Amino acid sequence: MKILKLRKHHALLICLNLFFSFIYSQHDYQYEEMTFSELEQVVIHTENHFGSLGRVNAVRTVETITDISEKFNRKQNFLLKAYCYNTLGVIHYTNKDYKEAIKNYKIAELYVKQLDNFPEIAIKINNNIALVYLHGFNKPKRALKKIKHIYENRSGIDNTSRHILALNLASIYIKIKKQEKAFHLLEKCKKYFTKNKESLPSKLVTTYTNYGEYYYNKRAYTNAIHYYELAAALAEKNHLFRMAMVIYKKYEGLLVKIGRNDMAYVILKKYTKHHQTALETEKAEANRYKKQLIISEQKTTLETQKAETSKNISIFIITLLLLCLILFCFFIYNHRKTKILGKSLAIKNKQLKIAKENSDRLAAVKTKFISTVSHELRTPLYGVIGLSSILLERTKDKEDHKFVKLMKFSADHLLNLINDVLQVTKMESYEIKLDTASYNIKTLADDIKNSFEYQTIKNDNTFHLNFDPAIPERLIGDPVRLSQILINLISNANKFTQNGDIWLNFTNPIITNNNVEITFEIEDNGRGIPIDKQQTIFDKFTQANLKDEAIGTGLGLHIVKNLVHLHGSDIQLKSDVGKGSTFFFSITFDIDTAFKTNKNTKVKKPVLSINSTDYNILIVEDNKINQIVTQNVLKTKGYSSAIASDGLIAIEMIKKKEYDLILMDLNMPNMGGVEATKIIRELNINIPIIALSATDTTETIENILKPGSGFNDFMIKPYKNEEFFDKIEKNIKNNLISKAS
Repeated sequence: MKILKLRKHHALLICLNLFFSFIYSQHDYQYEEMTFSELEQVVIHTENHFGSLGRVNAVRTVETITDISEKFNRKQNFLLKAYCYNTLGVIHYTNKDYKEAIKNYKIAELYVKQLDNFPEIAIKINNNIALVYLHGFNKPKRALKKIKHIYENRSGIDNTSRHILALNLASIYIKIKKQEKAFHLLEKCKKYFTKNKESLPSKLVTTYTNYGEYYYNKRAYTNAIHYYELAAALAEKNHLFRMAMVIYKKYEGLLVKIGRNDMAYVILKKYTKHHQTALETEKAEANRYKKQLIISEQKTTLETQKAETSKNISIFIITLLLLCLILFCFFIYNHRKTKILGKSLAIKNKQLKIAKENSDRLAAVKTKFISTVSHELRTPLYGVIGLSSILLERTKDKEDHKFVKLMKFSADHLLNLINDVLQVTKMESYEIKLDTASYNIKTLADDIKNSFEYQTIKNDNTFHLNFDPAIPERLIGDPVRLSQILINLISNANKFTQNGDIWLNFTNPIITNNNVEITFEIEDNGRGIPIDKQQTIFDKFTQANLKDEAIGTGLGLHIVKNLVHLHGSDIQLKSDVGKGSTFFFSITFDIDTAFKTNKNTKVKKPVLSINSTDYNILIVEDNKINQIVTQNVLKTKGYSSAIASDGLIAIEMIKKKEYDLILMDLNMPNMGGVEATKIIRELNINIPIIALSATDTTETIENILKPGSGFNDFMIKPYKNEEFFDKIEKNIKNNLISKAS
């Protein structure tokens, strides 16, 4: 019985051997009958689809065409061989056999050198050699030399190929850390491939990806994220799933580096999704090719049956039956697997759809909640803070004055806590971005020191400011966010230090071209932070000691960490219990070189003073308490005022009487401030209008500031009286100057 089974297996193997030998011989015969152009297309197709064809079949096809090429003339022969050896190099390169890859590329290059007027294949071969040097042998300089030589001797190359070369050259410059040279080339590539994004989407995707790596290396993480998202979106749109996978992998690494692990998890899911999609696409392509192969084999069989002997026909029929049996078994197996996979995918898609709907719903609820909380909490606080400010000026009794002062302090403290919570939420929603402005950093340091004079005296502390004189006078950056970082850290130091010293140090300036890197240190000799708390002190709602008398939300250091990350840096901590703590970080700024040229030029500006008692202001506000507060605050400076409870009433009042300025609330019954302002502008009334809102979401501020909104300025309630009167006076002056001109 065993011998019988062995003979059966042996017979089956002989049949299969005969079948594949027959198929291969038919393939060779088929290639013999092809023209030069047809063979050229076969080689190009093999290079682009050898993954689905199979490595063995691809190599056999290329080697067969290499032998057949001898029948053509010299140029056609050399060109076909150049294509074939280049394809062999690509196959070996993909399998990471870099020595064989470079060997075949070099042979292809020798054939190309014997030809004239074939720059495209020359570019491809030299580019492939550069990739082996770069990724296979880790020799970026040799890769650079290869690409640079082609790029600098690119006569006769069309515009598209020239820009593809520039893109490859930029990739190598990024690899070897020559960022500025890469950026110059990327600018050209972006301009060209954007114009041709319909025909060359993959090149624009590569350009955006290189931009992401460029900004990643420059530590400009916000820009890097922007370009990774552009690249991923374009890759998805054009079904470039393998490219999308690479982009999302780089994107995930960036997010992990900057501490955005939650967002990194979302990107990792996208990576997994595209990996699955790519596998399914490649599988479908392989199946299509198999079907085409079967059709081709059937046609060849029909033609051969007429010429072959009865013996060959019998062998072929037996082999075909065996193949059909194998294919039938494979079909049954594949059908069952596909059915199971389809059910599994349907369940997963349903789960993902439900999760996405829940996520979208929660995001909408969260945004609505932030807007509502911002408005509902800040509106009554505006009344409390405003009324307490008025009472402080009017109250003469010392004891009552003390109580009112305590009330205002508590209200201000509550407002700060609310602002902290809302700011953390906005950071998590990516609503906070850095502004750029020119400012005097020494003046900023002095202002911060002066603002802490009262707090440090209260805790019997001494505040020291050390400012390195080598730091340039004028920098370009976001002074508000930098002040927020330093004020939070100094407040924290003052809270946990009694009868001690606090230092604010601006040190170690490193100037490179038009940039300067400054190290900031906030040091104290207070109680210090235990070693077990130093890793979690920057987390949300975390405090060094829960039983501490110093009360807070535990959000201050979390906000500081996020703002420092926004500047492309990390904050560090050194602390010993009982000896004190030091927080330090470094930020790179642009130097305001234009100020050096113009700082001695004095520009005389027209000075216009106003007498507040001569101006009448219309307050459009539906909240009764806020009406009283705003009207009494204006009265302290001598302004006359009138009140309108909604937008409709305000429009009628403006038609009957002329006002010098309008303070316009946004949320009111009957007609809100946005709609009322548009109608006022349609009436050709150019009165200054300042929007007042208790909501500071990005959407609200953008609606106020966008062209055509009709607003001249805006303020977030509650506000400081000094800022309030400054904006009123500025807008009245601007209106007077406009009328005069």
